[in-house]
Amino acid sequence: SELATDSRRERGESGSIPPSRPSSRAGSDTPHARTMNALVFNAYGKTEDVCKVEKIPRPEEKDLKPGEMLIKVQAAALNPIDIVRIKGGLKALRPEPSFPAVVGFDVAGEVIAVKPAEKADGVEFKVGDEVAARMAGSRPGSVAEYAIVSFGVAAKKPKDLSWGDAASLGLAGQTAIQAFRKGEVKEGDKVFISGGAGGVGTLAIQLAKKVFKVGTVATTASPGEKSELCKALGADVVINYKSEKFEEKLKDYDFAFDTTGEADRMCSILKPGKKVVSISGTPTVESLQGIGMKPGLMIRFFLWMKKDSSRFRAANTHNVKYSYLFLNPNAADMKILVDAAGAKDIRAVIDSKYKLIEGTKAVSRMESGRCKGKVVIFTEEAVNEPKESDIKDEGKEQTKAETNEETKEETNEETKAETNEETK
Repeated sequence: SELATDSRRERGESGSIPPSRPSSRAGSDTPHARTMNALVFNAYGKTEDVCKVEKIPRPEEKDLKPGEMLIKVQAAALNPIDIVRIKGGLKALRPEPSFPAVVGFDVAGEVIAVKPAEKADGVEFKVGDEVAARMAGSRPGSVAEYAIVSFGVAAKKPKDLSWGDAASLGLAGQTAIQAFRKGEVKEGDKVFISGGAGGVGTLAIQLAKKVFKVGTVATTASPGEKSELCKALGADVVINYKSEKFEEKLKDYDFAFDTTGEADRMCSILKPGKKVVSISGTPTVESLQGIGMKPGLMIRFFLWMKKDSSRFRAANTHNVKYSYLFLNPNAADMKILVDAAGAKDIRAVIDSKYKLIEGTKAVSRMESGRCKGKVVIFTEEAVNEPKESDIKDEGKEQTKAETNEETKEETNEETKAETNEETK
């Protein structure tokens, strides 16, 4: 896999971060390369020190490999994983090939060039198609005016699905879908999802109800606005995590999805033989192997040292199964998401909207831990989708909302796991 190749890249004897290398980004080898605006980071470090919007060489049609397309980006969404990447949390698994590196994985845009796959084994794309994707492999970087996207992670966007909604679905939605599959969730099941108001939780609740057709969805949230949001999205039971313990309220559930680092407490609410799937905490060797990685001795030793033993003990005590999930972006799951959103079965919960030139503000918002849903960045061409006045007004409303006592304490619980979809 591309991850496995990246993880074996030499990092130097000391393991320290190498100095920034001259950019070898697509298009930079031409004397008069065309440029684009992009949100980049020029080294690993604090976001306020290394992130900025600047002109960089734009990718061109000649840079495409078979099975790739060049898109004109209309919208991109941030995730907690982006903050981890900027700070260097992914460098052991996927070091940046060069700096400046473009931020972002979730994207939606219009195809302007394609290079057909050598062997057609999926959906083919053409110029003019509107697509959404969770970018993967060696070409991350969605917060820019142009991006190269693999056929294998993209899906065609329904015409009536907005750019912002399409860009908000990929990472969080596919994480939820793959967790439910791993947990063998079936129609009529009773499902528990921790952190229901978080980026993954908001989509997981809807997918559980509308796509997987479960009978009951229980979740955790703080009282007030976030609890009401969870109910509106379809949660049948919302537990106030500040004053109640979910393990004292729930029993005989068929599946538990841990987005908040509480997998050990979830084991007691399940029927014997059922599964807890987590995206929080330390990954397992098996979870890496499940996406095609071949972790070496150093990584295996690190994972063994950091193993969440309490989770395995709790699973054994209650005769249930525990596993960790690494996200595996793919076109099929992306299509499930855009089709469900196009049919109005699910919707993206958008916290705030920014223009590309305000990219650093969007990063600050994402890092604040106060988000209720997705942070979306629009390119200048697409900023008319939400009126500019709407963007400004929404920013004011978000600032007011941050004064609520429920914010920071809960988001520490609800968003910390989203940095672990593919981090440790």
